[in-house]
Amino acid sequence: MPEKEQEIAHFQLQKYFEEGILAGIGVLLAFLGMWSNEPMTNALSFGIGIFLFYAAFEVYRSKKSLNGGDFTDRDFNQPPEEVEEELYTEFISEPRVPEHRQAEPALRQKSEKGFHASDFVEAPSKLLMSNLEPQSEFNNLLQKALSAIKEVCFAHTVAFFWVNQDSNQLVVEAKISDSSSFIGERKMNIGNDVVSRISVSGQPEVINDIASESEREIVRYYTSLQDVKSFIGVPVFYANDPAAQKPVAVIGIDSKAQDAFGDETFSILAQFSKLISAMLVSYTEKYDLMNVAKLLDAESRLQRKLSSHPTVALIVNSFLEEIERIVSWDAMAVVLFDETQQQWAIASVRTRANGKFTAAKQLIDFENSIAGNAIRTSMVQNVVLTQNTIPVFHSSESGMDVLKHGALIAVPLVSNGKCFGTSLVINSKIGSFDKKEYEALSALSSTVSTALEIVELNAIMNEHIVIDELTGALTKKYFLSRLTDELHRATDRTEDLSLVLVSVSNVPEIEQRYGVDGKKAALMNISQQLRASVREYDIVARFDDTTFALVLADTVANDAFLWAEKLRTSISSSIIHVNSKSFSVSVTIGVSGAAARMTKEELLKNATYVLDQAKRAGGNIVRVF
Repeated sequence: MPEKEQEIAHFQLQKYFEEGILAGIGVLLAFLGMWSNEPMTNALSFGIGIFLFYAAFEVYRSKKSLNGGDFTDRDFNQPPEEVEEELYTEFISEPRVPEHRQAEPALRQKSEKGFHASDFVEAPSKLLMSNLEPQSEFNNLLQKALSAIKEVCFAHTVAFFWVNQDSNQLVVEAKISDSSSFIGERKMNIGNDVVSRISVSGQPEVINDIASESEREIVRYYTSLQDVKSFIGVPVFYANDPAAQKPVAVIGIDSKAQDAFGDETFSILAQFSKLISAMLVSYTEKYDLMNVAKLLDAESRLQRKLSSHPTVALIVNSFLEEIERIVSWDAMAVVLFDETQQQWAIASVRTRANGKFTAAKQLIDFENSIAGNAIRTSMVQNVVLTQNTIPVFHSSESGMDVLKHGALIAVPLVSNGKCFGTSLVINSKIGSFDKKEYEALSALSSTVSTALEIVELNAIMNEHIVIDELTGALTKKYFLSRLTDELHRATDRTEDLSLVLVSVSNVPEIEQRYGVDGKKAALMNISQQLRASVREYDIVARFDDTTFALVLADTVANDAFLWAEKLRTSISSSIIHVNSKSFSVSVTIGVSGAAARMTKEELLKNATYVLDQAKRAGGNIVRVF
């Protein structure tokens, strides 16, 4: 009898050894969580630690109730024959360890060898998750949670499935499996298998005796039979939506042993489901905040770029650059009114697609296209391209594969009730534009619409302005009017006349090195020298952003050439000071003399031609037509 008592006592200790280990791990994780400086690691470690301690206590209490109380309450002085045979066998025989526990002795091996501090402390490199995208950070912690579930429940496989109710699909987000036959595809349609049933009903399920011939129908996430005998799964709901009836995910675990899971497993999985639900809320909020921050950064960058007299080209290109950063896309375009063609046309395009796509400057079918509808109605067009029957831009796009698949969103560019055009973004995946991406596009479109309105208002104001505000020279419109008058006067008086175009070299480089102030200082300096070097009846005007135009009355082309060469030398030798920095600048000059009865268009064409020739020759020279 003493040997049997010792054997029973030994078994008693062995019976509850696992629960003691789990409780100890839980306490250590809780303390480590409180000491961590990383908020998410703190919360996860503390939460899992408390949960493991609770799970150990529940398993201990369950075993105790199943065996009618503590073993120490039994009378070991009774002879074996007076003890129920089944209970006696349970006490003195080798403990019956389920097959799935025999296959995974890691926890027992550790308990025999002793634990190390490294068993309870995460590697520092894995804790630095603050720079990860919320999706990556969530997946990292989800893997750890699944690993804990597998360890606690002694599972063959544990997997986490997203439930996409809209597309009626399950999406494998993460899994830990002893099998090499887990499916490679992430998505599978919701069917009649047990995971699908949980995703539809929102109710947990347990099966503790799966027949071999039914395995493929019940457990669909393997490519070959695994001899799985038990399965348990629980739904995961989004904690911030108390009215939610449908789960957002399912946690499923299986085992090769029969009767592997019971009430205590349900308790464990329920706690993990709550933990993951809380993680979802946390990371959804973090994701939303990150998107808001990205949008604010994009708007700030866009406003900085458009803050100083932007051109339409700069507005459009800056707009598309910011869309690239915050929206998923495969192709995009902006449609504006083309003043030259006097029709709506594609202003700019960008594409990642390898196939054919539309090109800039092409006219759109304003009355019968998605782009035209967005502009005419000033309403967002959200289109599934596989179901679309009207052109996106024009009728000649039929061979463009990028316009046949996926989704398209067209956001009109509207400011103060006027539509200036529309942006169109295409993604090859259906349903790729959610509410957040629409709001981001709308916010950027609003900024761009305001900038386009300012450009239009400036153009209207410039129609009535004679003097360029920055340089003090005449405006281009007034100059062209005066040029016509001067040509008529020269013809009537049989006098000579020369047109001089002065182009400032390397303006983009100056702006890059010395900023907008550097560009302004260079233009102002050259304008002052030009106005100081001409007669009071000659004309000096700002022809475009970097070019000045001069009309020299009663001056032949050769004399104009000599004057222009002196001017070029003077400008090249002058020093410009800005913000405690100094630099020099050069100019390239084209000169053309006017023949009798020559029109301003002909004279400008000649002067522009020789100016371009001088630039191609290296610049900083004077050429005469």
